[in-house]
Amino acid sequence: MSFKELSRRLVIGGAAAAGLTLGVAALADAATTPDQQAAAEQVDVQEPSYNGSIEAPEGAESQSEADEAKALEALATITPDEAEQAARAAVPDGTVNEVELEDENGSVVYGVEMTDANGSEVDVKIDAGDGTVLGQENEADEGEEDEADEGDESETDNDDAEGDEGQ
Repeated sequence: MSFKELSRRLVIGGAAAAGLTLGVAALADAATTPDQQAAAEQVDVQEPSYNGSIEAPEGAESQSEADEAKALEALATITPDEAEQAARAAVPDGTVNEVELEDENGSVVYGVEMTDANGSEVDVKIDAGDGTVLGQENEADEGEEDEADEGDESETDNDDAEGDEGQ
């Protein structure tokens, strides 16, 4: 076999391999359904993430608040009073302001809004299936962080102003 013939076969083989690779990639992309593509693109993760024992129905958040509440209420196995008791155990000196069913990252939970003994707002998440305390969010801490950030900025602004006056 001549060098020219060998080169021609290598070029043809390389082109065939490249075509096969592109074909497999196209088939893999075509095998992904539009629903799978949309789900991959629209991952809406709430932070913090809670994993409850009852899965919320798909599309519940697209319903009206009243319809969503009815759908979640039908799934909950503990009562709002039981959720309130669990929240009071988690925040013993707190006052309950509101108890409502919520869809948190696909889990049905009770959000129990409370005011603790220091006057801070606390949102206690209770599993609507078994009454387990899933977590607490202290809303006052979030506000203090925001104020601290603003305080840092204003100190920087004051330093700049003093530096300008001295020149």
